Amino acid sequence: MSRGRSPGLVSLLTFGVAGFLVACLSILDMFLPRPYDGVILDPDRSEIVVRALAPGSGAALAGVQPGDRIAGVGREVVRSASEVAQVLQSHNIGERVPYLLERSGTLVEVVVELGPRQLGTTSYLYACFSGFLFFFIGLYVLLQRLEESGGGPSRVFFALCTLFLLFLVCRLRPASYSWVDGVVLTTGTLSLLVLPAAFLHFFLVFPRRLKLTLVSPTEPWEGSGGRLLRGVERFVNESPNLFRVLYLLPPLFYVLTLLLGSLFAVRIRLVSGAPISSWVLMGDYLVLGLLALLGSLLRAQEGRERRQIATVFIGTVVGITPFLVFGVVLPSLLRTDRYLFWGVVPLALVPLTFAYAIVRFHFFDINVIVRKSVLYTLATAVVAGIYGLGIAASTLLFSGSSPYFPLLLALAILAIFDPLRRRLQGPVDRFFFREVYDARRAVEEVSVGVVREFSIEGLEALLATRLSEIMHLEWAALYVREGKALVSQTAPPPLPRELPARLLLVEELKRHDEPVRPGVLEPLKALESESRKVLEEFGGAGLRLFVPLRTRGQLHAVLALGPKRSEEEFGSDDLQLVRTLANQGAVALENARLLRERTRQLELEKELEIARRVQFALIPLHLPSPPGWQVAASCVPARQVGGDFYDALTDGDGGSVALVVGDVSGKSVSGAMLMVAAREVLHTAALGGASPERLLEVANQRLYSPQHRLFVALAYLLLRPRGTGLYALAGQPTPLVRRKRGRVEELPAPANRLPIGALRGVHWDLLPLSLEPGELVLVYSDGVTDARDAAGEPFGDERLKQVLAGVDGEPRVVVDEVMRAVEAFTAGGEPYDDITLVAVRWVGER
Repeated sequence: MSRGRSPGLVSLLTFGVAGFLVACLSILDMFLPRPYDGVILDPDRSEIVVRALAPGSGAALAGVQPGDRIAGVGREVVRSASEVAQVLQSHNIGERVPYLLERSGTLVEVVVELGPRQLGTTSYLYACFSGFLFFFIGLYVLLQRLEESGGGPSRVFFALCTLFLLFLVCRLRPASYSWVDGVVLTTGTLSLLVLPAAFLHFFLVFPRRLKLTLVSPTEPWEGSGGRLLRGVERFVNESPNLFRVLYLLPPLFYVLTLLLGSLFAVRIRLVSGAPISSWVLMGDYLVLGLLALLGSLLRAQEGRERRQIATVFIGTVVGITPFLVFGVVLPSLLRTDRYLFWGVVPLALVPLTFAYAIVRFHFFDINVIVRKSVLYTLATAVVAGIYGLGIAASTLLFSGSSPYFPLLLALAILAIFDPLRRRLQGPVDRFFFREVYDARRAVEEVSVGVVREFSIEGLEALLATRLSEIMHLEWAALYVREGKALVSQTAPPPLPRELPARLLLVEELKRHDEPVRPGVLEPLKALESESRKVLEEFGGAGLRLFVPLRTRGQLHAVLALGPKRSEEEFGSDDLQLVRTLANQGAVALENARLLRERTRQLELEKELEIARRVQFALIPLHLPSPPGWQVAASCVPARQVGGDFYDALTDGDGGSVALVVGDVSGKSVSGAMLMVAAREVLHTAALGGASPERLLEVANQRLYSPQHRLFVALAYLLLRPRGTGLYALAGQPTPLVRRKRGRVEELPAPANRLPIGALRGVHWDLLPLSLEPGELVLVYSDGVTDARDAAGEPFGDERLKQVLAGVDGEPRVVVDEVMRAVEAFTAGGEPYDDITLVAVRWVGER
């Protein structure tokens, strides 16, 4: 088995080859010259009964009559056709042989002159022509659609055509004495049993699987009747066992009929070797197949597809109806198949109709293949004829010049023959297939434009407007994903301008990599009313294809294509064109979206840089230092902007300064905005002359918001003369104090430490502060202790105390040393949180 060929395809081809060989054997057996008496036997009788006589044969001239039973040949008693065949093989052509006949209860002896066997009649030749016409059309369709999966229309069609071949060539041949006759007739009978099921199977899956609707999804069917109808509907529409039942029923019916006849001693009426009941069942199958084809015709939407099905429907009805009349109805009524040939004659219209549909309407998506193959062959023939004339003329003119001239001329022709033939392909395409040629050039143009276009608006114009012009569509619309919806700027009325991303239709399209026809999405109508409404809107506008534009499983857009102005169906070339542009468009849309996001990111970074400058413009570079005090501070945001801040609420007049260190909830832009709000609230309260306790309460009232849950962690430090002061904590860590001789300890913590804005009606206590000359207080935000190394370990309180204990100097030195220690600990990693430090030192009065 060749690579890429499924076992089912190999089995189907094997069946086709076997059927072809058996048909050839039947024809060969019919026309081989052998000793023959001209008797045509009745295949429906187990006895050797004469059914007809070949005109001008020895039996006809000897007086043998239809209905005679042959009892002996050549003085030998015969009981079966095979015994007659053995006796005749012992005689020669032209020899006179006595026959013993039983006629009307009496024995009659006649002498028959054996002639050459020529059973092939004009009617049989026509049946052979029709059978092989079926076979070769089915084989051509199969070879053009090898990529189709098992159970597809092309494979079923080939099996159907092979069965027609066996039926017409093997079943309708005149019966003779040859051993081949038994094999061929048995094969024809078996094909007769399977042929109706294959006929019905094909029209159930052509052009796509026909769906039976017994119960409307909108009607509430209850009870056993509704369940039964739904069960039948599911079995017909979804179960793979349906076709097994269709194929098994005729053979089982045939076997049961013969078995019942033998058990009850009832003579079964046979027509061409099969019970009349099997012919009736065959008629039922053929009628159901025509009804299925009619259902497909009524449901077809596209102009080209409707014409395809209509053509096949008319040809099939005209070809099958006489067969039903002369091959089923009349044999059932008259108990004879003498008129069967008149039912077989119109059968040739069926393959001829399929052939016409293939050439005229691109049936089975076989469109340019036939015409191009023929034209390329003709072009090659023309070139070969020109070269032949050139060779003949050169030989006549230069035949005596050199003995090597013909060889050199042949080599020169071989060198230029193939290039010239290939150069002809372009003009042939432009002249005979101008539409395809222009479409290919336009696709190349659009492909280049898609690669160079980086705006979504430009891509929408290329993929919708330009594609509509190339394919001569009535409309095309591109729905590009924007947030929670797919939005289109090219959708014509009455199509929707937006498709919600949560729509079941969109979720289904997200799963497909190939263009999707509307019929595939029909089940969604019963699952979601909104999807049904959207599909009906598109269906009303004549939608032909949904084309998802996806990359790496992400849906970027959906391209909706309307009908062609010529009403032609989308063929394989059209689908390939759409797939190519969809793949390129999906990549281009992804690049455009990434470029737009990058542009927005750069704009945001620029805006954040401006916000950072504004924020740091609000944070003072130097804090005021009252007499006897040294002050230093630092604020480093985790991102470009942050939520930490420090500030002085008084200017130092009177020898006192109030310092605050704040840490608002949130980081980046949200934290910066809240930081500005908190700073303004504190400054407003301080300018109003509020006491420290009142200042904190006013700030709490202004910032408290139950809906947003925003709060500010604040440390308040009031520096007074003589090394004294007050402090309050509202959510900030307890400040550290470095005493003399490097001893570090925490200041006493107030009883209430809730952040500002956390709860309504909170009161904060202020605790006294007293320092000796040289002692230092460090106020810090939790970004210092929460800073983490690569392993995720926090910097912690102990490390901070160790750093503070190991440095002795001015506040600026202390702040810088703590910052260096934190940076060394995090090894330059991304900051975990904003870091703010304020160090104050009492140096004494001078």
